[in-house]
Amino acid sequence: MAQRDTFLFILLFLGLSGWVSASHIVGGNIQLKNRGTTGHYTLSLDLFIDEQNSSAGDIKPTVKLAIYRRRDNLKMGEFELPLLSQKALAASNQACAQLRPLKLAEIIYSKDIELDPDRFDDPDGYYVVHGVCCRSGAIDNIQMADESGMVFYLDFPAIKTVANSSPTFSVPTGEYACKGQAFTFSFKATDADGDQLKYSIVTPYKGFTNQGVAFDNQPSSSYPAVTWKPGFSVTNSVPGSPALTIDPGTGQLSVTASQVGLFAFAVLCEEFRDGKRIGSVRRDFQLAVVDCPTNTPPAPVIALEKAPENAKITRAANGAVTSVSACQGQRITLKTELSPAWTFQWQRDGQNLEGDTTATLVVSASGEYTVIKQFRTTCGKPSPAQTSVRVDLADAETLKLTTSGPTTFCDGKSVILRAPEGNYSYAWFQDDRSIPGSKANTYQPHETGAFKVQITSATTGCVTTDSVRVQVHPKPQASILPPTRTTACSGDTIRLNALARPTYQYQWSNTGQALAGEVSATLPVTLPGHYVLTVTDTNQCQAVSEEVLLDFKTAPTVSMAPLPAVCENAGNRLPLSAEPGGGIFAGVGRAAGAVAGTEFDPGKTGPGQFVITYTLSVPGNTCPGRARQTVVVHSAPFIQVADAIVRRGSETPLNVTRNDTLTYYWTPSLGLSSPVVAQPYASPDTSTTYQVRVTSPQGCEFTARLRVTVMTALYIPDAFSPNNDGLNDSWVIRGIGDYPDCTVEVYNRWGNPVFVSKGYTEPWDGRSNGQALPPAVYQYVIKPGDAQPHRSGSVLITR
Repeated sequence: MAQRDTFLFILLFLGLSGWVSASHIVGGNIQLKNRGTTGHYTLSLDLFIDEQNSSAGDIKPTVKLAIYRRRDNLKMGEFELPLLSQKALAASNQACAQLRPLKLAEIIYSKDIELDPDRFDDPDGYYVVHGVCCRSGAIDNIQMADESGMVFYLDFPAIKTVANSSPTFSVPTGEYACKGQAFTFSFKATDADGDQLKYSIVTPYKGFTNQGVAFDNQPSSSYPAVTWKPGFSVTNSVPGSPALTIDPGTGQLSVTASQVGLFAFAVLCEEFRDGKRIGSVRRDFQLAVVDCPTNTPPAPVIALEKAPENAKITRAANGAVTSVSACQGQRITLKTELSPAWTFQWQRDGQNLEGDTTATLVVSASGEYTVIKQFRTTCGKPSPAQTSVRVDLADAETLKLTTSGPTTFCDGKSVILRAPEGNYSYAWFQDDRSIPGSKANTYQPHETGAFKVQITSATTGCVTTDSVRVQVHPKPQASILPPTRTTACSGDTIRLNALARPTYQYQWSNTGQALAGEVSATLPVTLPGHYVLTVTDTNQCQAVSEEVLLDFKTAPTVSMAPLPAVCENAGNRLPLSAEPGGGIFAGVGRAAGAVAGTEFDPGKTGPGQFVITYTLSVPGNTCPGRARQTVVVHSAPFIQVADAIVRRGSETPLNVTRNDTLTYYWTPSLGLSSPVVAQPYASPDTSTTYQVRVTSPQGCEFTARLRVTVMTALYIPDAFSPNNDGLNDSWVIRGIGDYPDCTVEVYNRWGNPVFVSKGYTEPWDGRSNGQALPPAVYQYVIKPGDAQPHRSGSVLITR
């Protein structure tokens, strides 16, 4: 009876210092897989355990692995891998499994890691290692197995120079080796890089153990190996005739065991590239040999249940199928006779196919297929099929579509899809719908869709497909809105407007010539021509509008005389002239009311720049001639003045607005400190009216007048004695002669006037209406005139 092959190939980085009990571990392996990007890897650890001999807590939630540099054993890093999955592995014949009870399961630890290429650049390479203690004491070929550890090991090259994934061993199936019966099983590995693999049996590592403790974090250039019991060796790890051997090229293990027991050994898988060794991985393994009964079920016969119509089938002389050739992806089903008394195990290339234990097998890969029949409820020898079936699934030819250009384009363009020419037939599909009548090796799509070609080889009948996505972008809308007019006069503007979109870019052209800088949705036109708009959208698709023909009629040539600058307070109107005559002058804006006939009145505009047009209409021509000139009207200066009063013999500053941008000129200059300053001092002998003329930098003038009144001090006696003694006989007011327009009024104590004089050429003699007034105190009011303040008081008449 075939006994279940159970193996442990553990690659655990040296990261823990201490010990881990591992008697439940029966096999395992490590994998370091390149994820396709420099420095990015997936690190995995597969363990195969005996759940029958496991205790609670044996399966850890995480494990630690460490990487060392081979040249000097320098630790490069440590990684903690989480538990990823756990599943049971059933034995193919439970009846035979009871001869040596094992309950196998696979557990996987895995994690994505990053390795810096600049750190991992040593040409001697690196290794990953993990050790556990200890092995099962039931192992029969190792001395003191329960005190011997297990070390799992993988080495790899510098990742800076060699992109590499380690070899990957397949998952074991549940078979036992029977004493005295030939037994084979596969240790074949796959390599993602296509490297050459070489297999050998090696002595398992013991690691650094001491009284049952494994120091699993220790690096080493050469790890200690287990000690074989007498009679056992690396070439006789499972004794037999022959003893356990391995095919160095295929990884096929073979043995006809001569002794019942549990035997440990290790397989080394080395990888070579271009003849140079670049790495390796070790698998520590246990094989159970049991004493199987000799009864054997009848040998199974393999028949072909189903094959595609174009499959090539070869049969032996007795009609048995020996080979089937078909295309990859086609369904081939093998079968053997079905009975509830038997169980089956299908194999490909000598390796059990996990889960394929029924009487039928759907083939999905090329290989040599056979089936092993066993009793379902009785332990006996397995019975392999006498004739295997070779299945060859030919890969369809790698036939790819080519294109005549980009597969993303704008409406109005296209692309040619081209399949390889040859002894093929073709069928085209759009969005998985057949395109009727499309049987050529080319197809030219004009619309968006997923286009697929199905290519059938007339030689093999194999079908291959390839597809390409075609994206056709619609054109933008290039439309010029109808203009309000298409004919205008020279000098006028016609405005063209396009259909505006925020994602559009615009380019206007006139009679085939692109207009520089005209890239908006609006175009002001002043010249005749054929106007076209090109619109580009965000997909770089373009559309061209229909042309718009614009015409500008020629107007008569007229000229208008330039206009000089003028001040707003100029007293004269500015004459306007143009050639030829007979036209009309008009002002624009504020200047409209300032133009009258052939004159411009700057006083009606205020300061600024004003456009004046001249329009001349000629009989028979719909376009009038036009000319224009701009006249500059300067601001007139302005100042404020105030009259002043000064005592005779004194001086006073003239109260005038000061503006340092203006020039000043005073007349008359008599009595002034300076006639050309803004605020001169005045000291006239008599009251004087002064005129000041100010001039702006532009030559505009303004004139103002002010009066300086010269005031003479009055001396008013407070008494006089009109008694004709020749002394002080009249009321003499000194200085009043300077006020010829003065008024002198005298009142008695009852407020009645007793003396009123307009002017004061004759002093008052104390009489009223010719009668002498009695001595008394009288009140007076003197009004000097010329806006002088009034004087009042009292005067005493004595006799």
